[in-house]
Amino acid sequence: AGLVRHFIVEVRCKAAGISRRELCRQAKLSYRTVESWCAGHRKSPDVYQLWRVARVLGCQIEDLLDPERIADDTSETE
Repeated sequence: AGLVRHFIVEVRCKAAGISRRELCRQAKLSYRTVESWCAGHRKSPDVYQLWRVARVLGCQIEDLLDPERIADDTSETE
């Protein structure tokens, strides 16, 4: 699950044109929080944190949790 989350955040950051550090700054979250979430150390990210990340990345919370939504988004742009 951690690798999938890491991948999803990486893809979303790339699409938004920002680094993970910039994502953390704009979402007002510590880098450690996002990294531990991506690595799977935090099993259930706080919904408010997910909302802030999604807002910065211009997506919905579901987009951060479901890897199939990444595939759908990338196939639409091809």
